[in-house]
Amino acid sequence: MAKQVIGIAGNERSGLESLDIHVSYTPSGYVRGVQLADGIPYIIPIGDPENTQQYIASIDKLILAGGQNISPEFYHEDLQVASDDYNRSRDVFEIALVNEALRQKKPIFAVCRGMQLYNVIRGGSLNQEIPNHWLEDSTHDVVLDEGTPLYDIYGKRNWINSFHRQSVKKLGTGLKTIAKDPRDGTIEAIVDQNYPHFLGVQWHPDHLIQERKESIDVFDYVVNHL
Repeated sequence: MAKQVIGIAGNERSGLESLDIHVSYTPSGYVRGVQLADGIPYIIPIGDPENTQQYIASIDKLILAGGQNISPEFYHEDLQVASDDYNRSRDVFEIALVNEALRQKKPIFAVCRGMQLYNVIRGGSLNQEIPNHWLEDSTHDVVLDEGTPLYDIYGKRNWINSFHRQSVKKLGTGLKTIAKDPRDGTIEAIVDQNYPHFLGVQWHPDHLIQERKESIDVFDYVVNHL
């Protein structure tokens, strides 16, 4: 049986600025997680939205990775915080990538920024800045709904490594919350009732792929069952 090819939406940053070298990449935890689940990782660099049909046709499933904040223009708000942590080209490309994955009926796993982006694509909105969820409080408990794949992996209550400046505010059409931060109700995981081959988490299983069996189990679910 052929192995699953898992597309991972990439990011980019400046490398050696003195030489005007820029780097396209994805964090190694996504690559390793897919490999441990016996899948084949396929990194998709930010590029021309017109190429998304061919990218999506080349993969079995899509992972949306973490990264920059989502530009508020895509959920019809003005910028409300002093931040330059945005990449509009990435937003535009990944929106096209997700829409093409939906058109081709390819499963989607969305992490952190990826979950927020999917929510925006479905018509939802974001809190542009929230307290107590960035690096000063990077691990906390999460409460999960029964009858979901994440409940099977983490149980009713567990700790996660969730650090983010933004969060889901209004849920998009068809989306359902399946995990929350018990401290303040921040949405930590969602599914799409209109598209069962989607799972979104606000935390980073990719960061703990060497330390936690739960992280490996998440990638196994995504690669082999989503």
